[in-house]
Amino acid sequence: MARGVLASVMLCLLARAGIAGNVVVVYSDGRPSEKISIVEKDGKPFLAVSEIARLLRLERTVDPRGGKVTLRSQDRSVDIVVGGTVWMVGAEAVNIEDAASTEGDDVVVSLSSAESVLAQTFGKTLRWDGERRRLIVGLPAPNVIDIAVESAPERVIATIKTVGVLRYELLPLAGNKFQLTLRGGVFSKQLGFAAPGGLVEAIEARQDAEGAKVVVTMAAGPPAYRVFPQWNPDGIVVKVWIRVQEEIPGAEFRPPKQLAVDQRFSQERATLDVVVVDPGHGGTNRGSLGATGFLEKEFNLQLARRLRQALVAQGMEVIMTRNDDITVPIETRTEVANSTGADLFISLHANGFASKSARGFEVYFLSPAVDEEARFVAATENAAIEPAAIISEANDEVAFILWDTAQNEFVAESSYLAQLVNEELARVLGIPNRGVKQADFSVLTGAYLPGILVETAFITNPQEEAMLRDEVFQDKVVSAIAAAVSRFKQEYNR
Repeated sequence: MARGVLASVMLCLLARAGIAGNVVVVYSDGRPSEKISIVEKDGKPFLAVSEIARLLRLERTVDPRGGKVTLRSQDRSVDIVVGGTVWMVGAEAVNIEDAASTEGDDVVVSLSSAESVLAQTFGKTLRWDGERRRLIVGLPAPNVIDIAVESAPERVIATIKTVGVLRYELLPLAGNKFQLTLRGGVFSKQLGFAAPGGLVEAIEARQDAEGAKVVVTMAAGPPAYRVFPQWNPDGIVVKVWIRVQEEIPGAEFRPPKQLAVDQRFSQERATLDVVVVDPGHGGTNRGSLGATGFLEKEFNLQLARRLRQALVAQGMEVIMTRNDDITVPIETRTEVANSTGADLFISLHANGFASKSARGFEVYFLSPAVDEEARFVAATENAAIEPAAIISEANDEVAFILWDTAQNEFVAESSYLAQLVNEELARVLGIPNRGVKQADFSVLTGAYLPGILVETAFITNPQEEAMLRDEVFQDKVVSAIAAAVSRFKQEYNR
């Protein structure tokens, strides 16, 4: 009897102190399983934070003063406080059931907290199967296979090899850096690179909840760069070259395909001479309402008229989808571009959002929206109603059709034109650069030519609304777009 009591006491003490045990990690994407060690405390499984960071592909930072460890992705973070039942998820305090504790040189947390707080915060799945002693880790199947880097004195080409053509977002960063986010992308392995030297100082690949991210740091100069998709083999190509170079390596424009049903195009375009300028909204469709009453439709028309003058001065023919305050159906705008055999389609808008603090400019090209913000912007422009009334809902079938159309026609050209416009606007506007993005704007759908949509600034922000009213600001926007079209035309006409 005494032995039994003693054994029970010992087991209880060991449980409170923590007992290491092996469990099997099963990946839902089919990767090989593995064994890891967990700690059981008071009958509950605990796992080292270092292991959680590895399993969920997160960055881990330990406070040198002790007492706190931080897990983070690119834009999300969780502060785990040892001994406390409150963690900080970004700026929000979250209560947890079981306090974190130290175990050797590491911090351990309960798997229930890891599942309910950590995995959900970072968009992953972590599930504990106590009966089978298995830990199920849910990560998307790897679809970013490798990054091949070709370096030469006058250029650096990084080809991101993918399974299928992934949608991407390009964002210039501070200094000579830019970031490429492959939405939904998952690296198949840990990728690291020695500095290519010359034009590129570093290429960094990292994984977070948004997808696979590649950050390129260019040498001083700065050199020029371009990002575009490729097919067969599938992937995304990043090219960095010396800006003064006469000939840019590699053919990057896909020629337009002849239409089987509609034969209005009898020949492929040899030069770029005709631009359709589309002032968004108009007539009964006012667009977004400014903080002090300035209507988006008015700004769009003012800007379009100025852009027409600038492009005509460059020797181009310009076709306006509207030249007055009239209602023009979206399908009619696209028909204007197709029926006239135009070479470019540029739709001009001012952004709008429920929050007056939203700021900056962004440039879109056609393909399904890659995040909720892009879906919101597209839904606002497509529905032509107040932003607060928009309920964004993805439609997988429509998204597939739109992406398939864009992929097989003009996405490479449209994405490059969007990049050029984004670069030129960043030089002159002095407001936040929100990057080059993708969304399924109705006004771009069905247009058999390269097309972009420019969201110039937020008319719902009082400071930016004042800018939009200012003729000097409008001239800056126009000169930037015209400069980008000129750069695009020079290369296109080669």
